[in-house]
Amino acid sequence: MKIKTTAVGVLCIFVSGCIHNSKQPAIIGEADTITEITITDTPLSNKSDLSDSDSVIYELPQCQLWYTKTLPEEYKGEIGMWTEHKNYWENVQVINVFVANPTKVPFDFGRKWELQTWTGKEWTTPQREGPAIVWESDLFIDDKAPILYCFRFLVGEYYSIPKGKYRISKTFGQNGKSLDLKAEFEVK
Repeated sequence: MKIKTTAVGVLCIFVSGCIHNSKQPAIIGEADTITEITITDTPLSNKSDLSDSDSVIYELPQCQLWYTKTLPEEYKGEIGMWTEHKNYWENVQVINVFVANPTKVPFDFGRKWELQTWTGKEWTTPQREGPAIVWESDLFIDDKAPILYCFRFLVGEYYSIPKGKYRISKTFGQNGKSLDLKAEFEVK
């Protein structure tokens, strides 16, 4: 017995991901045509609404805190900060930075973060592009500890990043003491 199948009908694709709302978008198209898939949390009126902007939902947007989670076993040693990758490409737009607090005492922190570049002799602040923004001293605290933080810094909004050695620094507080943490990376 032969079964003959034809590619007629509807192709349904269900896309699920790391989306914090309950939407599960479905894309429907003909089997013999190209279906363009666009995932967004807002309706598109036309293609010009698409941009190269960050579409991540932040846990604490004021501080660019993307998410927190229970500290994995491999980070339960010392307090530390590091970038997602050791090497990035020129004019990278976003750098994800992880901070491990293995202690039982929560961190406090503000909006401020700083990008610096190595001149071969010292760390300096690169020329800032776009609007001048100043973060006032402010304080946020997450009462969980031990914890792993993931910050998502939109470096491309403020700096052009050519080849070189860089670091991101951020200050945290713990029991009234200041902790200046730094994460180095290279642009190749």
